[in-house]
Order: sequence, then C-alpha cells, then structure tokens
Amino acid sequence: MYNAEFWAKAWDEYRQTVRKQSPDPQAWIEFWNSFASSYTKNTNTNRQTHQDIIEQLIAQGAVKPGDSLLDIGCGPGTYALPLAAKGVKVTGLDTASQMLSALQHKADKAGLSAHIDCLHADWNDLAAKPAYDITFAAKSPAIDDYDSLMKMIKVARKVCCLIGFAGQHSLTLRRLLWERLRGQAPPGPSFNIIYPLNILYQEGYRPNLTFYSYSQDQQEPLDYLIEHYTRYFTVFGISGPDIEASIRDFLESRAVDGLCTEQSATTVGIMWWKVTEKLPQRT
Repeated sequence: MYNAEFWAKAWDEYRQTVRKQSPDPQAWIEFWNSFASSYTKNTNTNRQTHQDIIEQLIAQGAVKPGDSLLDIGCGPGTYALPLAAKGVKVTGLDTASQMLSALQHKADKAGLSAHIDCLHADWNDLAAKPAYDITFAAKSPAIDDYDSLMKMIKVARKVCCLIGFAGQHSLTLRRLLWERLRGQAPPGPSFNIIYPLNILYQEGYRPNLTFYSYSQDQQEPLDYLIEHYTRYFTVFGISGPDIEASIRDFLESRAVDGLCTEQSATTVGIMWWKVTEKLPQRT
C-alpha cells in the first residue's frame, strides 16, 4: 500500500542513493561561508523570480503581512528579504554564519532590519513545538526526510511552505566538470517534491502545489569560477594539483575575455498547506 510509511522509505532510499558522494555537512558550511558574497550576487540576479513566487504565495493566502515566519536555511535572504518587504516578521535560520552576515547587511541597507532576525543554529536543534505562524523552507537540505517534514508542521501555528526541486536542475559547467574529472554525472539534490507531497497526502493534508520553471545564463569571472569549482570538488574529496589544473584548463578553454558562462535550468514545486486542516486518516 502506498501509505506515508511507503513514501518515507522511498525518500530515504532516494536520499541515500544521491548522498553516496555527499560530504560531511560541516564541509558544506565551510564552502558556503567562503562564497557567501558571490552567492548573494547571484540571488540578486534572480530577484524577480523570487519576487514572483512570494507574490503568488500572498495572492493564494499562504502568507499575510504581520505573520511570523521561520525561514529554514535562509542563506543571504533569497526569500527572507522579499517576505520582510511585504510586512512579514522573518526569522532567518542558517548554519553558515557568513550567509547570515550577508542577510543582515542587506536587511540594514534595505531598511528592513526591524522585520528580520538572524538565528545562527541548526534546524535539528530547535524544539519541535509551535513557535511561528509559518515555517518556510526553499530548496533547503534541512528538510530531507519524514521527521524533518513533520517537524515543520509541529513548529508552525498556521501554515507550512516548502519549495523544492521538481525534475530538472542543471548547471552546465558543473555537469561537464563532473564528467571530465570523474566520468559521471554530478550528484543530484536530495530533495524532490514528489516525496513530501505524497507523504503529506497520505497523512491527510491537501497541499496547494504549483510549478515554476526558470533558466539563466550567468557570466562569471574566470578566476572566481576556478576557485569556486576547486573548492566545490575539494568538498567531495576530489582535490590535488592535477585536479586543479584540469579544472583550470577546462574553464580557460571556455572563457571569453576573462568570463565564463554558467547556464542553469531549474523547475521547482511550490507547496503550502494549513497545519490545522487535516483529513481523518483511513484505517
């Protein structure tokens, strides 16, 4: 029977398959801290996409001005900032201190400091009890199994919102470098919207779900990309002078006037549900 237990197990199996190549979480924290400023710049490039998603959530009644919201894995404020601009009281939670510093700086600059608090903590360490009107997570590795999904519901008083990959998520340079260095495709994201969607359905919730696809060509300085991908592969234990030389040769071959183009294509599912609206479970 395709019950919640079935989908929880399927999610665990999928995650374990994806994470065969995944490094220790602390390695990711160090990686994101080192590139917080450049990641912030890239989120600025996609600002309209994120703004459109927030406008959609507000139009659907998922988020209202005055709500308190916990943004789990907030990064430099990709969604926290546009939410705060709509009058939402946001607490941005992240394990990467430099991401939170970037968020605080941008909030100060935009005059939104009164609407944003930064919380340097691990989602796993927070108490599983109602503390915010809304729990919100966008492509966050913190929500990666049944228990972390159910915890979102326990911490929210009104609504949960989850944004995750739904099918394609491709970065051209990253894919080509994995093929060059390891002869294989890069590890995929441990989150796919199909698993939490089906778990919630089987648990008696009826989430609202819409899909959003976007793509971009982002030009980056050659030196930045060499450093970025050298650090990225080091996180996976793929390092050394030969590796760095191979990364450099590949990127230099694609550079024009000191710039490389990173092409990306992504589809996300935007899912939200009311924690108090739950159908009786069938026996």
